[in-house]
Amino acid sequence: MKKHLLLSSAVVFIFILSMTNCKKETEVTEPEKEPFVIENLGIRFGPWDRVNNTAGDFLFLDISNVTKIVSEFGVQVVSYDGSLKYLPTIDFIIREQAPVCAVAEGKVTRVFYQEGALDWEIGVQSRNDPDWEVGYDHLVDLQVEMDDIVEPGDTLGYPRPLFEGLAAFELMINSRKTGLSYCPFCCMNPDKLEAYEDSLIQLIQDWETYKNDTTLYDESTFVYPGCLMESMVSY
Repeated sequence: MKKHLLLSSAVVFIFILSMTNCKKETEVTEPEKEPFVIENLGIRFGPWDRVNNTAGDFLFLDISNVTKIVSEFGVQVVSYDGSLKYLPTIDFIIREQAPVCAVAEGKVTRVFYQEGALDWEIGVQSRNDPDWEVGYDHLVDLQVEMDDIVEPGDTLGYPRPLFEGLAAFELMINSRKTGLSYCPFCCMNPDKLEAYEDSLIQLIQDWETYKNDTTLYDESTFVYPGCLMESMVSY
């Protein structure tokens, strides 16, 4: 009787062990989630052509309406009601014909027409990490629509025309998890970070030289090129 009990116990133990091993062999681990990164700044940089006064997608014009060709992330401005506020975007004034490109992969989840400005704002939510969204503001001639999948470098539209062949658009990087907007360089692909930092600093220096005013930007206040802070509350 005792021998039968020992034999039965051994059979049960072997069965349980085999089931455990089977479970371990058939378990499927979830694929590792890729982090959210941006691959560019939505526009093309280039050396200053002093004959045509172009620098990539930028056009240098000596007109009083344009003091800064790049408006810094976190800059303080006067709101429409006279109060002061900080901007959670980095803004570019570029050639009217220059395309605005996707800075990161994602899905178009927001398309909003702005009656007052007669242009579009779109939001692209990352598919790698849905907590992140990239906002592109003041676009015209949209090349995408709701639910489109975009990859870095895809043309989204064109900047809203201003005057004399110039146009503008704003770039905003938002985290739903933290409720903050971030300087684009905080999310830049590390392999491309230094090159884009150098390009933006060179653009700013060339612009100041062209305008003959080295006080247009205070580079000592930059936490990253073109950014006065790393992040701020989004709105």
